Amino acid sequence: MKLNWLTLALGLVAGVAAAQDRVELSREQLAAEFPGVDPSDVLEAALPGMYEVAIGSSVAYVTKDGRYVLQGDLYDLDENANLTEDRRARARVDMLAGVDPETMIVFKPENGETRHTITIFTDIDCGYCRQFHREISQVTSQGVEVHYLSFPRTGPDTDSWYKAEMVWCAEDRNTALTEAKLGGRVPEDECPANPVDSHYNLGNLVGVRGTPAVFSADGRELGGYLTPDQLMELLDQ
Repeated sequence: MKLNWLTLALGLVAGVAAAQDRVELSREQLAAEFPGVDPSDVLEAALPGMYEVAIGSSVAYVTKDGRYVLQGDLYDLDENANLTEDRRARARVDMLAGVDPETMIVFKPENGETRHTITIFTDIDCGYCRQFHREISQVTSQGVEVHYLSFPRTGPDTDSWYKAEMVWCAEDRNTALTEAKLGGRVPEDECPANPVDSHYNLGNLVGVRGTPAVFSADGRELGGYLTPDQLMELLDQ
């Protein structure tokens, strides 16, 4: 069972603050109590008296004296905005931008005119992933460029994981992915290095809970399986 590292880290901060008689912590002091967190990850929250703390796409709110922690989505009713999801989206943009394009399996519009770009964490053995891929030509024909990253839901050392590795090692990855998803024909190609592990770890960081997991270029999580028309409606909003 995976532990929620953000909850644990915030618990440590609360313990430190308690020992300090509830003094108000600066952003720098608060960040110093988190492994791998910079002061830039700690922001003034919209809630008075609280900080917003984010690592990856995990966001929590902590009182400035470190005593109370709030996890959940924060909404601005005046603006009809989910402030927490906005922060997650900004974090996802940065994380997805760090992926080497050469490690993706990309399907582009045939006419070369790209209106939207989406990133999809996919699993070769996922039924809804296969259904989406059956309609990939309809998606790309509407000007959508699809960037596939591997996310075998069953985890390392499983059939789905090995299939993802062999597809990526194929000479023609696009054809290999299509044949594996739609025809069940998996190549028997191996190579010294592949990005499946890094893609899988990134998926966990950005909050993938199932596949397909579809993200827009601005970091919005669009959902799971979407028909081409549903996808375009969301992208055009």
